[in-house]
Amino acid sequence: MKKRNLLRLTLVSILLLFVIQGTAFAEHPARVIMGFYSSDFAQRHTIEPYIVSILALNEVENDRHLDEVGQFIQWYFSKLNYPDHHGLTGTIYIHSLQDGKERATRKYDSVDGYAGLFLHLLHQYVVKTGDIGIVHTNWDKIEDIAYLLPVLQDSDGLTRALPDSRVKYLMDNCEAYGGVSAYLAMAKLTGKGDIAYYSKVREAIKYGIIAHLYDSENRVFAWAVEGPYQSKSSWWISYPDAYAQLFPIYYDILTDEPDAKNHLWWQFTGKYAGLVQTFPIEQQIIYNLTRRKMERAVEK
Repeated sequence: MKKRNLLRLTLVSILLLFVIQGTAFAEHPARVIMGFYSSDFAQRHTIEPYIVSILALNEVENDRHLDEVGQFIQWYFSKLNYPDHHGLTGTIYIHSLQDGKERATRKYDSVDGYAGLFLHLLHQYVVKTGDIGIVHTNWDKIEDIAYLLPVLQDSDGLTRALPDSRVKYLMDNCEAYGGVSAYLAMAKLTGKGDIAYYSKVREAIKYGIIAHLYDSENRVFAWAVEGPYQSKSSWWISYPDAYAQLFPIYYDILTDEPDAKNHLWWQFTGKYAGLVQTFPIEQQIIYNLTRRKMERAVEK
């Protein structure tokens, strides 16, 4: 009898542990956003802030789950590094969820891309919800995130993906441009920030993208550059080559070059529009966001 009761208690304890862990995972702001997309995301125990920010951006674009997006944004602010292992403030690590506990991995895929994308997400959220209070409350942290971009910016205007790397990516630099644009918009909304300084940072990034990544002869952007060496793009390679061409369109790098923008869009859709559903969900989202931007441009 005692053995049977002990076995029951053990089973109950195990079940309770699973329930507690499952509840903790389910209520985590990042996992809530991930859970809107697929069971694959829902089962992952890794939180990649970059990927979740893209998912959240799609929710904002479609006017869905805005409360949950706001909770994810607050979680992001709460996990900023002061400092990280490179001595940088305002970065964020990939996190893991194991045994009901959240742990920072001390790793990130990039600094400039993460920072730029999050600032863009935050601004889109504020525009959609009118919640300027979240900007006022977290302005010091917003400043720390934004300042990462000029810290990583070289004399050519481009930002390095990581502080100990020389590689500068087209996608990351477009996100950096979008992030600085978002910072400037939020600074004007709140009367905060150094608008003159960040305006120069933004223009330098745009100049760097056009001057050092655009191949005018072939009318396509290199997907990366390291020193004098360009990683030239082929339309026959979907990632990163072709996919990266969406970013100058989405982040308004080519507002003064409509022919170049249209050419990139026609080339991409001509080769990949029928294959987009086979892409990872975050790439599908960027494609659809870009498609909507192009459609709005036509409507005007």
